[in-house]
Amino acid sequence: MRNIVILTAKGGNLSIPNKNILPVLGVPVMLYPLRAAKMAMLVDKIYVTTEDQRIKHLSMREGASVIDRPAELSTATAQHKDVIRHAVEAILQEHPEAENFIVLLGNTVMLTPSLIDTCFSLLDEPDCDSVATVWKAQDDHPFRAMIKNEQGYMESFMGKDVSSNRQSYPDVFYYDQGVWAFKGECALKMEGPSPWIWLGRKCRMLERLWVTGRDIHSWIDVAASTWYLTNLQLNDTGNL
Repeated sequence: MRNIVILTAKGGNLSIPNKNILPVLGVPVMLYPLRAAKMAMLVDKIYVTTEDQRIKHLSMREGASVIDRPAELSTATAQHKDVIRHAVEAILQEHPEAENFIVLLGNTVMLTPSLIDTCFSLLDEPDCDSVATVWKAQDDHPFRAMIKNEQGYMESFMGKDVSSNRQSYPDVFYYDQGVWAFKGECALKMEGPSPWIWLGRKCRMLERLWVTGRDIHSWIDVAASTWYLTNLQLNDTGNL
């Protein structure tokens, strides 16, 4: 029992009620990442961490094991780092031999079995603590970010003069809501780059097309998820 997938999916969501079990093309959202993990070649076992009875039922029906998430980790303000650590500790009690973990979000359809396998394979490279799927910023570069000042007017978030030519900016990457893969000890030490501190000190980035990174927080995301499934998924190999 070496490679473990953890799906995080709580109930009572605020953005879209019960978004983890919202049907997209007739299938509850959380079953897309869960089934991708089931079809991946390198996954030994799948766990779902949740407090929701409907999510527990769906998970067990699909053959996944359930980690009962305590009430303090099921609130709107609970942090992913605490949910992940709780899950990893519970799994290591049952399977102390487990080495590699992947965390998937229950509110995204934008995952493939090959992407999961690629991330587990990269974890075996020397000195690799973790792997995160990312997209490269262009118009969304932090150099272009703005804040509203006390008078209600726009100011630069960076507080510095920058070129309007985006090609002159240094490359910047954002986690794309796809895969967090990491060695088990990283989730216990919590020494990684903030806010993803469970990723350890040496995190490889696996770049994908920017659009593959949408998880569901609005009805626009639901439409984007449907478009992804019908137009892009077959080409989302994890090597884009």
